Amino acid sequence: MSDARSAPAPTGVVAALGALRDGDRARAAAVLAAGDAGDLAAALARHLGRASADAVYDDGTAFAAFIGNGTNPELYRRTIAALSAVHARRPPRTVLDIGCGDGRVTAAVVGGAVTDVDLVDPSADLLARAGAALAGRPTRVAAHRTDVARFLAGLPPGAGWDLAQSTFALHTLPPAHRADVLRGLAGRARTVAIAEFDVPALDGDAWTAHLAERYARGVDEYRDHPEVVDGFLMPVLVGQVEPGRARHTFEQPAAAWEDDLRTAGFTAVTTVPLHAYWWAPAVLITAEAAAGRGA
Repeated sequence: MSDARSAPAPTGVVAALGALRDGDRARAAAVLAAGDAGDLAAALARHLGRASADAVYDDGTAFAAFIGNGTNPELYRRTIAALSAVHARRPPRTVLDIGCGDGRVTAAVVGGAVTDVDLVDPSADLLARAGAALAGRPTRVAAHRTDVARFLAGLPPGAGWDLAQSTFALHTLPPAHRADVLRGLAGRARTVAIAEFDVPALDGDAWTAHLAERYARGVDEYRDHPEVVDGFLMPVLVGQVEPGRARHTFEQPAAAWEDDLRTAGFTAVTTVPLHAYWWAPAVLITAEAAAGRGA
């Protein structure tokens, strides 16, 4: 296998992403046809040549394969270890898991002190897997097939949790919605623990070059899993540059996450590194509700 981590950004892909950013899909396809060979260029050309579904989380098949392969098992191992330490420091009784996915993190970190778990995820398939991962425990588990903004908006006064946790899920919310969600959590959660990626604040040509270089690494990791490349990585990549396409991620630097939490009303914000992931360094950010707030 080639060392994708040391390879420069594929120039043809950079140009194609620039054309997509300008809204010119035909020019992007032509650039790819005449330019770089390579797995990322081929995957992007395939994606542009077919009518692609914009949803990547509602059907959990490609996403489940994504989190189960590549370097994701190591990423999740480290995330579980760090989040378990959060649970151990101040064992929660009630837990909200936002974007629980297949429940692998939830099942690994929820201890005997937990009496109630609320799972929130838009995918029925992933919610079913998460429920199965927690089956057989005395803990009450409630599954909510929705996004976190709608979930919080429908709660009665006084509902809350000792710990609200989210692993690589809050970046799917547009910034304005994310701010609302964090403010809502500040009034309902004693502690929050958020695993996210420390993504640099870039734009224009610097951003498309960064995308091409990083996604070349990602496609290389999943060359044995074309369902991940075609059904997850390419829609997420294109959604970040092409006007009018569904955007699946709104990522930012770790410092911006910290600022967002403080603005929402949290204190004692702390960030620890998790893993030097192919896309961006993964971190775990924890924060406490201000005095008199939270569960």
